[in-house]
Amino acid sequence: MMLYFAISLTDSLLALFCPVMIWAVLLSFFLALFFAIDDGIKRLWRLHQIPCDRCRYYTGSQYLRCPVNPLAVFSEEAIHCGDFEPACQRRPQRPKRLTKQWRLTRYR
Repeated sequence: MMLYFAISLTDSLLALFCPVMIWAVLLSFFLALFFAIDDGIKRLWRLHQIPCDRCRYYTGSQYLRCPVNPLAVFSEEAIHCGDFEPACQRRPQRPKRLTKQWRLTRYR
C-alpha cells in the first residue's frame, strides 16, 4: 500500500514538474537570445563611433592606415583619439544642366 502511494505521488509530481521544466528551458533560451541581440546592438553602436575613416590622417592603405596612431586605428581605443582631425569635406557639386542643343547633338 505504501509503495503504491509513493509511486502515485511520484507520477503526479513528474506530471507537474516536466511541463514546468520545459517552460523554464524555453524561457531561459529566449532570454539568452534577447540578451545576445541586445549586446550585439550595443556593440555595433559602439563600433560605429570609431572616427578613423573620417580622419585627416587616414591613408586607406592596408599597410599603414594611420601614421599617427598605427596600433589604435579602427579599435575602440580610437573612439576618443586625441589626434583626430576631421578631413576636409568637399561640398557636393550640383550636376550641370544639359542644354537642349547638347541633347540633340548627342543622339544624332
